[in-house]
Amino acid sequence: MHTVTPYTLILGIGNEWASDDGVGPEVVRRVQKWWEAHGSKASSEVGFRIMARPDLSLLDLMAETDHLIIVDAVVSDAIPGALHRQPWKAEALASRGVERASSHGFGVGELLQMAASLGKLPDEVELWGIEIASTEPGQGLSPQVTAAIPDIINKLKTDLLNQSAQG
Repeated sequence: MHTVTPYTLILGIGNEWASDDGVGPEVVRRVQKWWEAHGSKASSEVGFRIMARPDLSLLDLMAETDHLIIVDAVVSDAIPGALHRQPWKAEALASRGVERASSHGFGVGELLQMAASLGKLPDEVELWGIEIASTEPGQGLSPQVTAAIPDIINKLKTDLLNQSAQG
């Protein structure tokens, strides 16, 4: 993994032309803007990346980081706007009934499993998801998902500042 300074990569995945599926990129853009204005003096390095869908380039990104935070849209039985957060475990997503939004094709879970088998999985991987209401074509988030964004951003800010204080 990355050996000089602890390095965290925050990755937003989602298709911004499929309504709520664009929540991952929206959250990451907002956290990046905050980090660049307030958190960039912290002792740990933080990078930001947005992808419309996960692809094999993610394997190389994972090999360069110690801590990967993935922010994505999810579909389960929870109410739209609900926050899902958990460390990645291969069996965890299936056991909770959480599914990735359908626009991605090759899924995050498959890429994480591939990274693990290739020895490229970061030491720490966290999945942050927001329950979505729709993936209908068109830009813009539903009111429920929009209302959930400040909460996830505040939690990410807190975690980044705590991580920096420990680093």
